Amino acid sequence: MPYPCRGCVAIIIVGLIAGALCSFDQSDIVARWLVGFDPNVFFVGLLPPIIFNSGYTMKRRHFFDNLTSILMFAILGTFISAVVVGGFLYLLGTIGLSLQMPLAECLAFGALISSTDPVTTLAVFQELHVDPKLFYIVFGESVLNDAISIVLFNTFVKFIGVTEVHAHAVSYAVLDFIGVCVGSILVGVTFGCLSSIALKHVKGLAVMHEVSLFVLVAYIPFLVAEVLELSGIVAILFAGMFMRHYTFNNLSSAAKDIASNLFHIVAFMCELVVFLNLGLSFFAMERGLSIPFMLWSLLACLVARAMHVYPLSSLRNVCMRRGDTQNRLDRNEQHMIWFSGLRGAIAFSLALSFPAPFREEVRAATMVVVVVTVLVMGGLTVKALDVLNIQRLVHKDDASDSADAVHSSISRHVLLKWDATYLMPWLTNAVPPTYDDVYVYAEMYTRFPPANLHPTASPMTVRTNRELWLLTFAATLQLKTPSLPRGMLCIRATPRTTMKS
Repeated sequence: MPYPCRGCVAIIIVGLIAGALCSFDQSDIVARWLVGFDPNVFFVGLLPPIIFNSGYTMKRRHFFDNLTSILMFAILGTFISAVVVGGFLYLLGTIGLSLQMPLAECLAFGALISSTDPVTTLAVFQELHVDPKLFYIVFGESVLNDAISIVLFNTFVKFIGVTEVHAHAVSYAVLDFIGVCVGSILVGVTFGCLSSIALKHVKGLAVMHEVSLFVLVAYIPFLVAEVLELSGIVAILFAGMFMRHYTFNNLSSAAKDIASNLFHIVAFMCELVVFLNLGLSFFAMERGLSIPFMLWSLLACLVARAMHVYPLSSLRNVCMRRGDTQNRLDRNEQHMIWFSGLRGAIAFSLALSFPAPFREEVRAATMVVVVVTVLVMGGLTVKALDVLNIQRLVHKDDASDSADAVHSSISRHVLLKWDATYLMPWLTNAVPPTYDDVYVYAEMYTRFPPANLHPTASPMTVRTNRELWLLTFAATLQLKTPSLPRGMLCIRATPRTTMKS
């Protein structure tokens, strides 16, 4: 089991031991505080760093190469999972096989338990260098899935206690869901761009001040979105994505390293605190909880994930271009995506804020699902990869990887042109290349496949800032080949004290 999974397991065990000790003396104020942690602390203090770091550390090229699949699994998949879990438990409750809850409560529980955990899911994939296609589909789904689950949960919670639901109320809920998502994205994007402009024009800051300003600005979108009754989680997710793409480029080298490490450490610590509280809360559960509801909830999660992973994977394969067999999801990869649906910090945090009178039952069931998926499915991930014969990442030749990168980027050349020509120079200190420069890179690799690369070709030397920027832009397209055939453009930077503009 890789370190992130071992860390989660160890923290849960420590929490169980501490929770058992605290349960012996509930009269102690510290014990009661540890066991009865305020849910607002999770949503205001712990979840924002976790979600921000997910967007901040996202590898954009692989993410956008699989964007259609990610959106399909994250939006449609989460909705299907929530409805299947909620409907399944509601049906079992009506026939007396499980806890009987109203439909709104069942759907709210289905939404919160549909949130998958990116840390425990992807730790093994990252350590064993699983194929990037599979890695980023699971990663992208889990990142966006968290935000969608929270918004969907809040939408269903609004119907709790409502005796009659009319068609116009459902229509309003759908529009409200869309409005919250779009509004939250706009808030995150706006503050991501504003932070970049601010750090671009503020000069002479010490490293400590740069990092402090960067961290403070990262938290503002969450607060603004919450004040506007939008989703702070969605806002801070997109703020992280845009701040990494733009604002990060305006930091000094030292500030870049410190900020990246700081976000990773804080997010990891927040995740561990959530798992610690999960263990602490285990012995604080009230007696008389529904054991059948816990077991049926676990089964419902597994069934619901299967009911959206396999149909959506098949739909994805059908919609792909003919002959593009390399990017299709085969049956074993679909099995692995299903197996990767571990639950974690987000689901447990949402369970803590579940409305009465079923809060204790929902929290207990969520604990069981989280612990079982983390311990059992997380521990068996390596074995599952071996049994399913999932492709591991082979260190390809740089040229081959570069060619694949350009081919995948040509379809997005309009977006790349707009970003490179307008957004990058406006939001950062970079000097943009022209569209012709960008296009010549794409043409080089479409006309000269990797097999034709000549190892003795001599590269050019960077002499101007514009050439240096062009080299940087090429690196974003993964054009790392040190030498190209004669007659083709290749730039290599050499240390110089000054360069011409």
